[in-house]
Amino acid sequence: MAHQTMRNVEPFLDSTLLLDTPEALRARATEKGYLFFRSLLDSESVLDLRRQILEVCQQHGWLAEDMSLMDGVSKEGCLFIESASPEWRNFYTDVQRLRAFNALALHPAIITMLEKLFDEEVLPHPRNICRVIFPNAVAHTTPPHQDNLYIGGTDETWTAWIPAGDCPASLGSLAVAPGSHTLGKLDTVKATGAGGNAVVLDEETLWACGDFACGDVLICHSLTAHQGQDNESEDRLRISLDYRYQPQSHPVRDDSLEPHMHFTDWTDIYSGWAADDPLKYYWRDWDLQVNARQQ
Repeated sequence: MAHQTMRNVEPFLDSTLLLDTPEALRARATEKGYLFFRSLLDSESVLDLRRQILEVCQQHGWLAEDMSLMDGVSKEGCLFIESASPEWRNFYTDVQRLRAFNALALHPAIITMLEKLFDEEVLPHPRNICRVIFPNAVAHTTPPHQDNLYIGGTDETWTAWIPAGDCPASLGSLAVAPGSHTLGKLDTVKATGAGGNAVVLDEETLWACGDFACGDVLICHSLTAHQGQDNESEDRLRISLDYRYQPQSHPVRDDSLEPHMHFTDWTDIYSGWAADDPLKYYWRDWDLQVNARQQ
């Protein structure tokens, strides 16, 4: 089960129709601390990235050999948790080298939506994140947390959560606590799961959750509490992407411009790309206010 039982649950409020009315979009974001969009992305781009990530899983021996690649069926007895272990490090570095993994963060539909939300130019953080959750890893379901703890910089950073394909709640989709961003920065306690920290919310906290179809996108404010749901499938991997964005005029912390987990560096990540690829170091063309992380 998820790290915090959700007693009060409502479906996501679809904000797709507000894309043509930016003021209403910003008002809902201010009220709810999250925005959910149906079919914001074209399924072809998402499924192409899913295929590439699953090919990496296959190369590392994580998938059942007699099943369709795109089904993402894990090999019996196979379980890996996000960590600094050699197995995870090698897998994750291969994913980070995928151009499609980095390119999806800059999809025009996402950037256009965020320009309306921020009412200015967008800074997509290059520290992109891929999560792969095994079906027998419920003890490590991502606990309720606020992203701001890991991001620093401006509070007005938003995270886009995108499943790499259809993701029903039973496969482990994301849940958010609407309005929780108004509580400010909450105290944390140690926990298992991605990040290793959790916030403690009232048992009667309202949660929004539900099924995702391929192309759906959820974004949440850096202070909005959210958590994973357990992957209750018998044998399928849950693959999702975390991409982060902020207004370009706001300060950004230096480690948000570095590869996630620091297993490798940009030179290695870009080594197989075309020499003149415009995605390389795209943020260096902008006049950014970069703050050092406090040690």
